[in-house]
Amino acid sequence: MRRPLLAVPLAAVLSAALVTAMTSAAAPADAEPSGGAAPVSLGAPLNDVTLVGGAVATTPDGVPTVYGVTVGEPVRLSVADARTGEILLTTPLPGANSATGVVALEGGDVYVSTNPNGRLYRLPWGADAVEDLGQVVPGETFAWDITEGPDGRIYGVTFPGARLYAYDPGTGAFQDYGAVAADTQQARTVASYGGKLYVGTMTRAHLVEVDPATGAKREIALPPESNPGNELTSVFDVNVIGDRLYVRIGTDIKYAPLYELDPATGTWGASLDTVAGLELPAPGPDGELYVMRSNTLTAWNPATGTATPTPLRYEGRVYNYRGVGWVDLGDPAWPGLTLTGFFWRGEMWRYNPATGRSEVVPTEVPGEPIEILSLEAATGGGVWAGGFLNGFAHVDAQTGESRFRRFAQTEQLHDDGENVWIGGYPDARGYRYDPGAPFNDPDYAPGPPGTPVNPVKLWDFRQHTANPQDRIFALLPLDDVVVAATGPKGSTFGGSVAVSDRTTGQTRFLDDLSPDRALTSLAASPDGATVYAGTWVYGGTGSPEPVQPEGTVLAFSPVSGEVAWQVSPVPGAPSYVATTLDAAGRLWTLAGSALLELDPATGATLRTVQLGSPPPQSRQTWPHQAGVVEPVPDADALYVSMGGRLYRVYGATGAVEELGGFAYSTFTVLDGGELAMASGTELFRWTPPAADTAPPAVEVGVGHVAGDWRPYLELTVDDGAGLGVHEIAYRLDDGPWTTYTEPVRLRPGRHTIEVRAADRAGNTATVTEHLVARPRFP
Repeated sequence: MRRPLLAVPLAAVLSAALVTAMTSAAAPADAEPSGGAAPVSLGAPLNDVTLVGGAVATTPDGVPTVYGVTVGEPVRLSVADARTGEILLTTPLPGANSATGVVALEGGDVYVSTNPNGRLYRLPWGADAVEDLGQVVPGETFAWDITEGPDGRIYGVTFPGARLYAYDPGTGAFQDYGAVAADTQQARTVASYGGKLYVGTMTRAHLVEVDPATGAKREIALPPESNPGNELTSVFDVNVIGDRLYVRIGTDIKYAPLYELDPATGTWGASLDTVAGLELPAPGPDGELYVMRSNTLTAWNPATGTATPTPLRYEGRVYNYRGVGWVDLGDPAWPGLTLTGFFWRGEMWRYNPATGRSEVVPTEVPGEPIEILSLEAATGGGVWAGGFLNGFAHVDAQTGESRFRRFAQTEQLHDDGENVWIGGYPDARGYRYDPGAPFNDPDYAPGPPGTPVNPVKLWDFRQHTANPQDRIFALLPLDDVVVAATGPKGSTFGGSVAVSDRTTGQTRFLDDLSPDRALTSLAASPDGATVYAGTWVYGGTGSPEPVQPEGTVLAFSPVSGEVAWQVSPVPGAPSYVATTLDAAGRLWTLAGSALLELDPATGATLRTVQLGSPPPQSRQTWPHQAGVVEPVPDADALYVSMGGRLYRVYGATGAVEELGGFAYSTFTVLDGGELAMASGTELFRWTPPAADTAPPAVEVGVGHVAGDWRPYLELTVDDGAGLGVHEIAYRLDDGPWTTYTEPVRLRPGRHTIEVRAADRAGNTATVTEHLVARPRFP
């Protein structure tokens, strides 16, 4: 008998669908998602002054000058006249977005070290633009503190190699001295005294003396009271004052004790607690050292131990000055030498010890666009965007109009329709913000007197010393509580979960749900009784190689903290991110390029959907850098970003539709179905191509084969422009359901045919037909 009718056409349809899937998975990388309209720029919604490094000097032509660098893309070096606050020059440092090291030399040249491109720049005396001197050490991304050495070279320190390097202005050559310590990634501060260099490291803490001529290193024992055995203890600053070193050592970079060291004898002397960085000026007229302490400029006399507050105060959480020094203002109202510098929002401050006069002067230091770290669809329209080092904003997704709020580094946002829940860095702080009430944050942007605090801080891991945490990786509001997953501080491993009562604000912590792993993402069962989480093995900034060999996915009770199950579905996978439940109740998590469906009851793997090639395994700061998974509105599908590509995965079948290259750090789905996408400081809106929600068309008929008198059931299923046919089943005269692969021989007579057809997007069509099957004779 000849081949039945439609055997070839149906096979061709199914084969075409498989070929489409295979070729799209291997499509060449492109810069933008494909299909739909082109992404529309909404501009840079976050913009503020965040000044992170500075210096004070009198220029060769006698102008008292304050230098400061502001965070942004790019970093900008601003030069201000200390007498008036006038900005004399502002110039970009292309390729950098942060900088802390600034040195102004006696000859007028200014050097700046930058992040995350690990480069050194120079502003020559009299020039109006910087020179890019190159990457300080190959592979090093953060070039931290710098100083002028005894030989006129510029010395600096780095992350992640904890290296010391030198730059020779005469030859333009860099010299790499190698790592100053083996058990840390962060060499944070450097100072020069007596022909030697003194390098301080963070987590773990070391103070190392280096001979720049020979490279010989000698470790200096830290004072016992600094708790050097604590893995979170760090050396944040080293300053040279006269013949002494003053070293700031502690577990909190914002306020740590300051210790006096005699480098000649190695003897530690006086100390002062809760000192804010970043630098110290030369001693005052009576030998006093001026430090920022408890929001107040304070005169400390190490010989007597007295600490005398001055009238100069700077309110808020961040009150350390950025660059400080003595200058002659040439003004009788400010006789002799006046202490001056920048605060972190670009204000210039002055204090004169002869008169006791002080003031804080606004300047025109320009604000810079801020890198977007977090996105969340806003109730009622628009999008929330949170930024690096400071602030968040509500953005109109059509016009780009932005309402910026000066605040902490905002790493997580969750809008539940009533409140916006905020995860702030550092100390993994959690806040509740009422967008309908006036903004008033005493730490960052105080409102008018009497205004209620908004956002309200609910927890702060600074007080949870048993398990120090720094970042909030996920926020999940439930009916009665808000659950937050956090990542560890410094070089430590292991996460925590904050569970905060929505009514009282009381917060408890669930530690070690997955030992030595941090929880990356959260989802909850419909009744909120079970929370699902992905974990990864990575520790905090500067941590060594992971302790655990693989990440996990777990289910736990937010009430008791009891873990119901914990699994590692992909052997050796270090991270599981973007854990979520879809509208059909399926539990998904992302491990590299594998999207996994797990059984919510047991954690057993139900399906694995492979998305392109596995990306290189590497640690990231935030889980969304490894991948984002978001539901597609009005479709049984998920958007997944992974490895620089964007995919749409259909839940019923696991079919994958690739939507092209995705050069965006994160995204969220807006109420109207559009995507809001972040790239650096810029926000984009994109309308993706419509999801395949149309069911396939089904035709039922009776056909014949040439030379055969018997009738055959013929089913034709066409998915049109969809993803292709997934399966076809039929039932003949109330018989069993049977998969259709080729025409089916019928007995002559009347028949009832029921057909179920599904396409690869999970759309189904059901057809019932009454047919008369007649034989055909020659």
